[in-house]
Amino acid sequence: MKLVLPALFVLVVTLFPAVVLAENTFNQLLPINGEIKLLPWDEVDELIPRKSIFTIVDVESGKSFQVQRRAGSQHADIQPLTNKDTEVLKTIYREWSWKRRAAIVVDDGKMIAASMNGMPHGAGALDNGFNGHFCLHFLKSTTHGSSAPDPAHHLMVLKSAGKLDDYLSKQSPAELVNVLMLAINNTDTTLLRKLVPHDQSDKELLLLSRLFVTNWKVTANKQTRYFTYKAPTKVEIYIEENGTISTTINLTARRDPISSRWRFDITDLLEIANH
Repeated sequence: MKLVLPALFVLVVTLFPAVVLAENTFNQLLPINGEIKLLPWDEVDELIPRKSIFTIVDVESGKSFQVQRRAGSQHADIQPLTNKDTEVLKTIYREWSWKRRAAIVVDDGKMIAASMNGMPHGAGALDNGFNGHFCLHFLKSTTHGSSAPDPAHHLMVLKSAGKLDDYLSKQSPAELVNVLMLAINNTDTTLLRKLVPHDQSDKELLLLSRLFVTNWKVTANKQTRYFTYKAPTKVEIYIEENGTISTTINLTARRDPISSRWRFDITDLLEIANH
């Protein structure tokens, strides 16, 4: 069953109001029920068994492509179905990367919250121009050799399910430092916007894409007043074209008196990115 373009456009705008409809989006019918389900891996493992074919939608861009699950025991190892699907995935990532992105699996009338990376690795069996497979995580998925969910994938699954704001509202400032670093490493401007002052410019957030934080540790926790929290943090940061540095940055979080959400002053990180 095919959906004609006008109806498809309405559905896309309903599900992704901030996304401009692009080429190669939604190559199969989306379910009329717009609920995105947050399902644990053990359930998803049965819903999309090996060799099954389904659609992945990238939440940020709204672009979609088809994949086939080939393997994976703690998460799904998948491959783009065709060369065209590989091309769509490449336009999403621009360069192959381990960075996590929020995704939605569309299969058999269901939409399921997920997180993907975009790095070809391991074995591949399809004639699709993609050298290997890539990973797709769900709630409670784990990486190979790990007993706990990957924190960055977990954040992206929550983002896909629309549960991210609720999660962030329950985290302490020290815990939100972890989220901040993961947002920087994933170049996730949408997530960063939830953690920094409202007036932080797009140019400044883009500057943070030069950084990759390899290690970090909050060395002290001090809530100086009800609305202020200081969290000096020891970091190792790889700076694009400049190599790795080790230093301590001063992260001060301030609580929004209306929303009670914590937001970080990232001046020290911006100074590092400027060098």
